[in-house]
Amino acid sequence: MVFNGRQLLKANPIYAKISVLIHNGKPICESLIIVDYIDSVWPNPHKLLPEDPYEKAVARFWADFGDKKVYDAGSRLIRATTEEERKKASEDLKWALMKIDEALDTIAPGKPFFGGDSTNFADVALAPFICWFKGYQKVGGFVLPGPEELPNLHKWVNAVKSVEAIRKSTPSPDKVGEFAEVIRKRAIGSA
Repeated sequence: MVFNGRQLLKANPIYAKISVLIHNGKPICESLIIVDYIDSVWPNPHKLLPEDPYEKAVARFWADFGDKKVYDAGSRLIRATTEEERKKASEDLKWALMKIDEALDTIAPGKPFFGGDSTNFADVALAPFICWFKGYQKVGGFVLPGPEELPNLHKWVNAVKSVEAIRKSTPSPDKVGEFAEVIRKRAIGSA
């Protein structure tokens, strides 16, 4: 379903933005909440959220970490209007990616995903950031550290890119890079 502005505001009056899922005439808002809802409503042999309460909490933590740390740093990097802002955002983004690399080694040592041999909630939540790396580089000068510095992250990126459902639903890095340039131009124009 495609929303016009009025319909979107009615479906998501708090944030007035996407993502919104309408199920049985009721809106469910925000990407991570939608994924959690889908995982609960439509049974699937491969659950995204683990049954174990601790493992579920860990998956939710890393999904939230992506929203709070990776998204924030990447957004600031794209919108940076000074070299100081760009440098700080780059450092914060690198720090966040280092923490993800460390977490992968701790949570699922030797495995490709946060969920071990298969994806879980954290993998699905963090996967969209992969297509932004090119945009971060293109407009913010961010260079993703190589596999020698972040081996677990690179292994994870390659594994996530091999998942057909994620590959099909993620925009191309080139398109995201173009979009990042539009965001940057608007940020510079309003500064």
